[in-house]
Amino acid sequence: MENEKFDIEIDGVINKAEMLKVITFEDQEYAIYAVDKGDETSDVLASRLVKNEDGTDTLVDLTDEERPKLTEIVQAMFQ
Repeated sequence: MENEKFDIEIDGVINKAEMLKVITFEDQEYAIYAVDKGDETSDVLASRLVKNEDGTDTLVDLTDEERPKLTEIVQAMFQ
């Protein structure tokens, strides 16, 4: 799944994104991905991966509890 390119809607706008890594943390899978900002830079974001009945994955916003934990992991990955 890494390096897979996909479209993602953020704040009502469709953006290009690239999957960087899928990690498992506390029995949950999380996607770490880069969203193209259109100016040759990217934002690195994380979302929880949820498996749909048809076997596809959906990106779900992090909870307030998950956000600080994943922020720490992502920062450590890119230091």
